[in-house]
Amino acid sequence: MKRMSSIRLIASLLLLLAVTLPLEADEDELPPGLELAIRNPAIPTIVDATIIKFTREGHAEIKVNTVYKAPRTAASKKAVPTQLRGYSSGGVHPRIVPIRIITDRGKTCFLFFLDGDLLYSTTDNRFEIRQDEKKQLTVDTGRGWKPLKEMVGLIPGTTPKEKK
Repeated sequence: MKRMSSIRLIASLLLLLAVTLPLEADEDELPPGLELAIRNPAIPTIVDATIIKFTREGHAEIKVNTVYKAPRTAASKKAVPTQLRGYSSGGVHPRIVPIRIITDRGKTCFLFFLDGDLLYSTTDNRFEIRQDEKKQLTVDTGRGWKPLKEMVGLIPGTTPKEKK
């Protein structure tokens, strides 16, 4: 009887340790996030944009700071939107999820992956941009902050165009 109590005590302690000790996660277990998405040739448009305000419907009025990737035709280059609706839930009866719902309060500057006035569906379709202590623009890659210039350099065959 005493031996059974000792075994239960040890098993309970081991279970408690397994539950309370943090698991050491290998950094490579996270999906590559921005690094993978930014190389996707199917994404029509990639822009650095600032959300100016939200409409009553939850859509965002934006100011495009830089266009990093846009369709190659002259007519479609003018189609870089000034308002983003959000992203489509897809399926038979798609629903637009307003961008206000998927952006964190107070965060306004993002690297957006766009398909017209909708966010292109990736594992993450908006990456926050901010200035670091060295006054350089950095982007949240999903694994940490990296220089924006370095990340947009991964876009195949593009050169940034400043929007005035």
